[in-house]
Amino acid sequence: MNTLLLLTLLAQAPAPPRLNPTQPAPRRVGVDIAQRDLTLAQAIEMALKNNLEIEVEKTNRAAAGEAVRAARGYWDPAFRWLPSLERRNTPTGSVLQGAGGVLAEHLHSQNFAFRQRLPWEGAQLNVDFDNSRQASTNPFVSLNPFVTSRLLVSVTQPLLRNRLIDRERAELKIRRKNQDLSALDFELRTIDVITRVEQTYWDLVAARQDVSVKADAVEWAREQLARNRRMIDAGALAPVELSASEAELERRLDTLYASIGVVTEVENALKTLLAPDRAAALWSEEIVPVDERLAGPAGIYDLRENVNQAVAARPELRLIQARQQVNEIERRQNVEQVKPQVNLVASWSSAGLAGSTRPGDNPFSASQAALYERLNQLSAKAGLPPLSAAGFGSLPDRLVGGYGATLSNLFSGGYQTAQVGLSFDFNLRNNTAEANLAQTALAARRLKIQQAQLEQAIEAQVRNALQAIQTARQRQAAAQAGARAAKDKLDSETRLFQTGESTNFLVLTRQNEYADSRRREVVANLDYNKAVSRLAQAMGSTLRDHKVSVQ
Repeated sequence: MNTLLLLTLLAQAPAPPRLNPTQPAPRRVGVDIAQRDLTLAQAIEMALKNNLEIEVEKTNRAAAGEAVRAARGYWDPAFRWLPSLERRNTPTGSVLQGAGGVLAEHLHSQNFAFRQRLPWEGAQLNVDFDNSRQASTNPFVSLNPFVTSRLLVSVTQPLLRNRLIDRERAELKIRRKNQDLSALDFELRTIDVITRVEQTYWDLVAARQDVSVKADAVEWAREQLARNRRMIDAGALAPVELSASEAELERRLDTLYASIGVVTEVENALKTLLAPDRAAALWSEEIVPVDERLAGPAGIYDLRENVNQAVAARPELRLIQARQQVNEIERRQNVEQVKPQVNLVASWSSAGLAGSTRPGDNPFSASQAALYERLNQLSAKAGLPPLSAAGFGSLPDRLVGGYGATLSNLFSGGYQTAQVGLSFDFNLRNNTAEANLAQTALAARRLKIQQAQLEQAIEAQVRNALQAIQTARQRQAAAQAGARAAKDKLDSETRLFQTGESTNFLVLTRQNEYADSRRREVVANLDYNKAVSRLAQAMGSTLRDHKVSVQ
């Protein structure tokens, strides 16, 4: 009785104010009417061409190459030229060195040096070519001025420390390995970018499909609202049902607008991966993804075979192996530094001399000239033969001349010297080298542990990806079946409502169930596509699958 009275009062009550269900959807910021149809392959190609993260890695690779070239500078020959002029006045307490207590000398030198590290066992070649011209007031110098030349060739060969490897050779090897590491980092970055492009592409596909589902739900709500109005006008439905339909329509509009916002966010994330800069035309275009599903691997998976393939193919493991090789180079270098320093030193030199003879007799002969003259006069009176003045002999003719004579004497004058010896440098305690050697041992152990950790992570990633694919396939089948069943229920409920055998609430509920089933199908497809992408990344086959070659 009370229920009938309540229904009567509701039927007689005035209809609530109608809402505006036709509000336009919010505009997408920065997106014009231009559209760009984009396949997944085209998206990956654009990313490989334009992505800024990949460009950064390219600069890192170039920097690693320049670092190798800088390390090779260790082998560059070094040439030095040392010209000089010198005027020297030296006080002297002997009249035999200079008159007036001053020895005045003028020197002009042209010295050349050449240094070259040899590629054999850490040897080093040194060549020195010294030339000087000297003039002096020393009265006893027979050649004044005179020119001297000296050619010295020496080789230093380490016998223990630094023979097998030294700091410079180790640095060159390490930088070459770092170049390999940079190439692996570039490969990893490329794989990461491709995977993120795939994931974001499928996110955009799912977001647009979700908008489509929610737009359909809005249309269904509008159709139900229009149907309710007709039935209310015909007196077949209580006016209160209009409020329920309008409220449901506004709720669905709210979720639709939120979904449109998600599309913009996901699309901007994809544009960030594809565009070369913020001024690119892509930013003002709407991206329309063409592909909707990955084929994925078929058949039954062999877990052990897949894991073994992943361990063999993953660049992260090759990265650790390269670091282990770098650590081995450092270990060998530190082993060398623990040894005593013993060098074999061999040298050969040749000297040349030439100059102008000093005019007049030397001071000793000149000082005895009067004495010899007097003796010879007395000897003549006595009928004795004259005496010859004593002398120190004369210089050979080959020492008289200019710079050409000096060079001739340098190479053919027979003034050569050869020397062979050893150089010992022994540390009673070399704490630095021993500590560095211990650190390389610890680093080797740490890298082994990191390798085991990474192999475990690869095992888990492959397992999870395979499970995700199988689960997504089952969810796809379940979601498709659920959507078909929900559609049948909705059609049936709509027919019952139109014949008065159902309620507005049930129709709206069936619409929500159908929309939810379609959303679950969208999510299942999204998860499947992402699982296929993650499996390729876990297997290390991303580049091969997309036919990408990293040079």
